[in-house]
Amino acid sequence: MKPRLGVPVDVEAVTNVIINTMPLDPQWDYRFPQRHQYPEDHYKYTRMLFEYFLNPLYDDWLVMVVEDSLHSGGPAEVVSFGVWDVSYLNKRRYGPGYRPQDRKSLLIAVMTEPSVEERGGKTRRDANHEHFNDFWKGQIRAYKKFFAPIGPEQIHLQILATLPEFQRRGHGSSLCTWAMELVRRDSLRDMSVMASPMGHELYMWLGFDSVGTFYIQVPGEEEMVVLQAMMYMPPKLRRAIAVRDADSGCLMV
Repeated sequence: MKPRLGVPVDVEAVTNVIINTMPLDPQWDYRFPQRHQYPEDHYKYTRMLFEYFLNPLYDDWLVMVVEDSLHSGGPAEVVSFGVWDVSYLNKRRYGPGYRPQDRKSLLIAVMTEPSVEERGGKTRRDANHEHFNDFWKGQIRAYKKFFAPIGPEQIHLQILATLPEFQRRGHGSSLCTWAMELVRRDSLRDMSVMASPMGHELYMWLGFDSVGTFYIQVPGEEEMVVLQAMMYMPPKLRRAIAVRDADSGCLMV
């Protein structure tokens, strides 16, 4: 159950996990209401997104996977994975002039990337395009509001998914625990996540704090997505902040 680094050959397995897991999350219906009518589009463009995440050239992002046996006695296969923004590594390596790989461009790559557009990305039939674009724009606004002020010394959990039949076996927890240890080991300030109702309980159990609620809603529509901005801070930093708040702004570490 120990997480390992995801590599490009994992793309089929990771795509299978996301397609079979995310329909449990309300935001998936919000963005992809026509996925049952057009399963070929849904698979094709979902796979494209994870080709980007698993591509070593996009090293601001890191995919970790957990394997288990899908069948008794069978070989271990990917059943759970997480995607993190780890751009702090390149910011440390290249200094303040480093320009991170654009979050928005990558996350909506399956709609706008020229090579994807040539393959039909702007006309994919499984998505509500207005909802899709508003969802990512809303996430970017929320990230800037709740997490960007913390600075570059943090990681952000973008996606966490476990096959339904393997949930509540510790796979998602092991991925989060791996990342929480990374926060402590690399002296980062926090790990952030924008949690849906599906993940909120897990993050609370792991010790994350809710720092705000935000809503994604196209103007004039009643349908919306409600997400929680959540944050894990290492114990040492949490104690330091508590001392600062109790001592009228005098930070003690």
